[in-house]
Amino acid sequence: MSYATRIIISLLLGIAAVTLYMLAPDFKDAGYSVYVSLVSLACLYMNIKFAIRGIWSASSIFIAIFWCFHFGVILANGIGIDVANLTGNDIIWRWINSPYYPKAEALAVLGIAAFTMVTIIRSRLIDFDSEEEEEEEYSDEVRTDNTASPYYRSLRALAYVLLVGGIGYWTFIMSSLGGITALFAGYGVYLKFVESYPIISTIYWAIGVGFALLGVLGNRKDILPGFVVFALWGGIAFVMGLRGEVMYPASAFLVTYARQFRLPWRPRYLITPVLLLSLISFVREYRVDGTIKQENFNPVYGLLEMGGSLQTVVIAEEWVANGLDKFRYGETIYAPFERIVNRVTLTPADASQPDFRLMNVAMADRNGPYGFSPIAEGFMNMGAVGVIAIMMLLSLFLNYFDTRPVSILADSYFGGIIYILFTFIRNSFTHIPGQSLLLAATLTIVYAFFKRKG
Repeated sequence: MSYATRIIISLLLGIAAVTLYMLAPDFKDAGYSVYVSLVSLACLYMNIKFAIRGIWSASSIFIAIFWCFHFGVILANGIGIDVANLTGNDIIWRWINSPYYPKAEALAVLGIAAFTMVTIIRSRLIDFDSEEEEEEEYSDEVRTDNTASPYYRSLRALAYVLLVGGIGYWTFIMSSLGGITALFAGYGVYLKFVESYPIISTIYWAIGVGFALLGVLGNRKDILPGFVVFALWGGIAFVMGLRGEVMYPASAFLVTYARQFRLPWRPRYLITPVLLLSLISFVREYRVDGTIKQENFNPVYGLLEMGGSLQTVVIAEEWVANGLDKFRYGETIYAPFERIVNRVTLTPADASQPDFRLMNVAMADRNGPYGFSPIAEGFMNMGAVGVIAIMMLLSLFLNYFDTRPVSILADSYFGGIIYILFTFIRNSFTHIPGQSLLLAATLTIVYAFFKRKG
């Protein structure tokens, strides 16, 4: 497909998203949700098709996870599922009937279209001579040998220290929750419990970064023990309802690993996400009634379970409309950097009032532990323009990483940041600068002092 044709496709997707934004109804409408779902799925497909590494690109994996967490509810509405009746909880899902909900759908599709447009524009770097040649390019495994690098041993040691150390500390904390009985205590009980452990975010950072770095090694013999440890931990954490905490590290590992091994793509691989979504649905229902039913293994219900991140967009709209907050015009982005500078320079901070420039602080204070979203973050800064800007910037960074030559040094830095950006899908921007600086400092120190000589 010619580059000009690709640009036309990107423009059509953008026009469709803008049109849907302008035609958003006043209240939830199944027909509108169908159009939003179709355009979003078209964007998802086009991003995967035109990303330089296909499905294994950082941009493709990011937008696939983003789609699940933001469009699951929209798809359910489009196919006529009564979410509140299905779950038996009108209170939790009342936000779907908010007058701000349709605009949240519109903002989400605007964001995914903006993201995909950048990927397609960047696709000029790809030579699509023929589908046969493209398939041949990705069907043969091409391995990057990193073992000869002077950074290899120190990277391997750091990856295992972070991964095993993080999982070990997590296990110690969870043992205080009640051991094996904690597995089915529910996600709400878990959240209440970990309030006493503020270090938990650092533990997840260690697990996620450690697993991402493991993928950079490019040596299956050295990767396998860590992979087994993560798989065992991930199975336990997944049952507890920690979907993102397992999914983000696993996805970051896939990105870094796929840069060392040119992985093929086969349609049969789609069975994996379908099984995962079915498992999410089953785990949720099993924790509720303790029975095993065939209908509980439903991937659509799994998507519905994940798709609640759109609620944060509705909440952000309500804040602005009701005068509880205002457009921040970049404050939510530079505030975390400002706070880091103040800590480094020992500048005293005003602890008497919460800093509502930080969206995680605002959400926790006003509504509860609902996380946040890139769409909500963009909206809180400049409305629809902010959504477009933040999703385009994310796509630019991820596509830049995808197009870089493979390098153990660069991949370790960028791979760790990729994991941190994946966590942004369900959270605010607040933690991104601090965790990225911690990653950069850790890698730089390790490489500087433990680089192999000769």
